Amino acid sequence: MEIKPPTFLTAASKKKYKEVANMLMQDGNWKEGDDIALSALFANYQRWIQAETAIKKNKDLCFETESGYRQQIPEISIANNSMKAMLSYIKEFGLTPKERKKLQDTMTDTSAIDEELESMIV
Repeated sequence: MEIKPPTFLTAASKKKYKEVANMLMQDGNWKEGDDIALSALFANYQRWIQAETAIKKNKDLCFETESGYRQQIPEISIANNSMKAMLSYIKEFGLTPKERKKLQDTMTDTSAIDEELESMIV
């Protein structure tokens, strides 16, 4: 199954999208509708990269307003918000070592199996 990233993503974001989607499919963790959440993850990834690039290019984290106050450049807020959103999606997909460990522990913990529910499913 070929997973197609959204057209609005940059080439680098599309490449990462495909890598993660393929990894999730190979691990058997790809579910219907995951493409939407993965699109959101990589839209935020793209925003984060663009904001960090703009911050680096700006060379100053603040600017002076017309009234003389120094204010943080908007790209810092964009980068921070994108990072927070990325982290929540990354956790949802189990892409951090901690989340993978939790998932692995859940799958190997037989004490958490509800025997009555299991017999109903079978």
